[in-house]
Amino acid sequence: MGILFVVSLCVAAIGSNIITNYRLSLLEQRGDIPYGPLPALLTPYYSFNSVEKAFDNQMNLSRIEEFRKEEFNKVFLESLDKKSQIKLEPLLTTILNCAEEYQIDPFWVVSIIMVESNFNNFAISPKNARGLMQIKPDTALHIYQLMQKKITMEEVHSKLYIPEENIEVGIFYLKKLLQNFRLNYAYATVAYNIGPQKLRNRLSEDSIDAFNFSYKVKVKNQYAKFTHKFHQVLASRGLPFEKTYVYLEAGLKQQTALAQILIDPTSETLTYTSF
Repeated sequence: MGILFVVSLCVAAIGSNIITNYRLSLLEQRGDIPYGPLPALLTPYYSFNSVEKAFDNQMNLSRIEEFRKEEFNKVFLESLDKKSQIKLEPLLTTILNCAEEYQIDPFWVVSIIMVESNFNNFAISPKNARGLMQIKPDTALHIYQLMQKKITMEEVHSKLYIPEENIEVGIFYLKKLLQNFRLNYAYATVAYNIGPQKLRNRLSEDSIDAFNFSYKVKVKNQYAKFTHKFHQVLASRGLPFEKTYVYLEAGLKQQTALAQILIDPTSETLTYTSF
């Protein structure tokens, strides 16, 4: 029993140490000896595991981790025609990195950019909305303030034509709208188009159908196009073993057994068949 207890703890420790050891080996190979805490290791994939829900409830964003960044970018671009691919390609990595930073559905973000500007960085609307995500200068100034960035209105006017700036401001705004409307994507999408206060007023008047609102429908249609290729690729490769029921069930049994040992070290219920 004592030997099995030690072996079980060793198994648990391996899982927690494997990433640290891998990072150390990389540093050692480069001749960089770390002093103090290890620096963060750049992952080769995008992770959206903290996104509470996607624009489409059927979308499993956690499976994006199954693709290396270059592979996922390729899948994303292949969902577009050649002309749109050329426009999106130089912007895509920036969009995905920013969407990952703010943990927001990347397919939703790109769908909105497609509808708003068709990836035209210098687009300007009759209402003075500017850039890729068509943001008005006064809205952008307010968002910069929420981001705790000191900036003048003159600077805002020029920054909205810089892709990295426009994308981050737009994604931050989408995140705030999603939070303010309690993860209701229909409301957040419509609010991005007509403004949050106007949406609230029309909702209170019962004078708007947000789920069938024309702008929201356009975004939804684009979303379906962007995710179609992704679903196809996922279907062709199937679930990785570590995400299958068999693996997850075995892991749950092992965690339960180990927890029982820690709670009651005298327990005699742990046997080899527990795993």
